[in-house]
Amino acid sequence: MYAENIARNFPVIRSASEVNTAMAGVYKNMALAVLVSMLVSYGISSVPALMAILFTGWVKWVMLFLPIIAVIGLMVALKTDPPKPVAQALLFGFAAIMGLSFSTIFIVYSLGSIFTAFMSAGILFGVMSFYGYFTKKSLDSLGKFMFVGLIAIILASIVNIFIGSSIFSMVISSLAIIIFLGLTAYDTQKIREMIMENQPNVEIHGALTLYLDFINIFLSLLQLFGGKKE
Repeated sequence: MYAENIARNFPVIRSASEVNTAMAGVYKNMALAVLVSMLVSYGISSVPALMAILFTGWVKWVMLFLPIIAVIGLMVALKTDPPKPVAQALLFGFAAIMGLSFSTIFIVYSLGSIFTAFMSAGILFGVMSFYGYFTKKSLDSLGKFMFVGLIAIILASIVNIFIGSSIFSMVISSLAIIIFLGLTAYDTQKIREMIMENQPNVEIHGALTLYLDFINIFLSLLQLFGGKKE
């Protein structure tokens, strides 16, 4: 019992090579989750009859709020510290739900615009994550500021569902890009610290966090600059 208390209070600190290996695992799981989302999104969009069912009537409201319910459920499940394969399956299942929810992008936007937004998001995400990983400066104050901004754009987005203002939507998308870029740097730094402390299932927790940052950057860029189909 005494040894367990010591372990909890003074976690084992990983070496630099172990941290780098674990961080590579975070990025790998995040990339796989993004791939799952894009494949599901494209696959669903290629079935017009299914799209008509999912995004009309009351079902479209289910599709709108399902990702929120799913991410809350995933976070609760991860707190129970499931085995890594189970945690990965939960992450990829959530990624599939996310892909389902934004499958309309392949109907609304051209493939060229989607590809450009995706690559742009990847570059911006990579730069900010690189900064967050290697900077010696604490990003806690930035994280707190960005979190407040995140709450604000979530509330604004909910309001705009009922208003339907295109100008308001562009403003929200612009702010979302800035906020999630800041969160990418902050989250990367925090994930690295969690890895150093050898916290359980940190690779999946980290992958989920960075996945959400990347997807929101991508969708915001697409909404702001994407060219719509004729």
